[in-house]
Amino acid sequence: MKELALTLRSLLSPEGPAHMVLYDRDTPRIVVDAPGMEESGHERAGRLLYYVLEELAPDFANLRTGALIRTVLRVPSGAVFFYLIQSGIHLYAATDRVDRLEEVDEALADKVNDIRASINYSVLDFGSFMSRAARRAAADPSGNPAAAGAPAAPDHDEKTAGSGTVDLEEHVHTVMGRVPAPGRTSEVLREALDLHGLHYLAYYDGSTALHTTDIFAHPGLGRYFLGPTPRARRERYGRLGRLLPGVVRRLNTSVGPVMQGELLQVVLDVEQGAAYYHVLRDGHFLVGVTLDQARVAEADKRMTRVGRDLMSA
Repeated sequence: MKELALTLRSLLSPEGPAHMVLYDRDTPRIVVDAPGMEESGHERAGRLLYYVLEELAPDFANLRTGALIRTVLRVPSGAVFFYLIQSGIHLYAATDRVDRLEEVDEALADKVNDIRASINYSVLDFGSFMSRAARRAAADPSGNPAAAGAPAAPDHDEKTAGSGTVDLEEHVHTVMGRVPAPGRTSEVLREALDLHGLHYLAYYDGSTALHTTDIFAHPGLGRYFLGPTPRARRERYGRLGRLLPGVVRRLNTSVGPVMQGELLQVVLDVEQGAAYYHVLRDGHFLVGVTLDQARVAEADKRMTRVGRDLMSA
């Protein structure tokens, strides 16, 4: 345990997380803080976060997309991360470096996988960071960082080859609520769907879905439906969307005392893809889903862009 505490402490820096807690279920086993930033409130925040996420476990079990392996709570002042190390063991980390959230997240993913490997657990593609690194390496086998962003490793918002708009349109499934979604909402949501990005989007007013759209029936996603049918997935993600406002209120209560501002976005990263909650305005919010674990980070960025587009639509 002492060696693990030293490992976690090595991650603390002005550029990274300032607070880290290792939990055995709801019990803090290791607590480390950056010098001069000791804050016991994070222990309680992590414990409350554990309780909330445990209550969501049956819903993720019904989705049959695997365990919840990584949770990201973004607020205006920074973010809280909650990583699965092994069953019942989680790492909580908090940072106020708004400008370095992705770098902190990726460093945490690497460290958690190092810990998992050290206890003979298989590594996990947290946040798709491993997949992104592999694509960059494939783009430039020489390891030249300047060429690592070559087209062979896309991390952008363009439609990827094989998922053209015409092809997708044939398989888009849309349900509109009794009250129409405002402005260009339906167009923005439909255009955001992509085989290599977001597969499901729902626009909510409170707990009421005004517009949902997905491409679950596309043949290119057939491998994700060996069990649940597209219809079953739609129903289960609909239930998740109705639950999320209450869940987010509890999450705000959990992290509010230690992080300034209310939640802007929640990332629920499972073994097969991720679900996203994105705050809009006046009680409206967006739920997004990707089933592709190799594209979680890209879908995350796309969610942010869709939210921005909807705010200006």
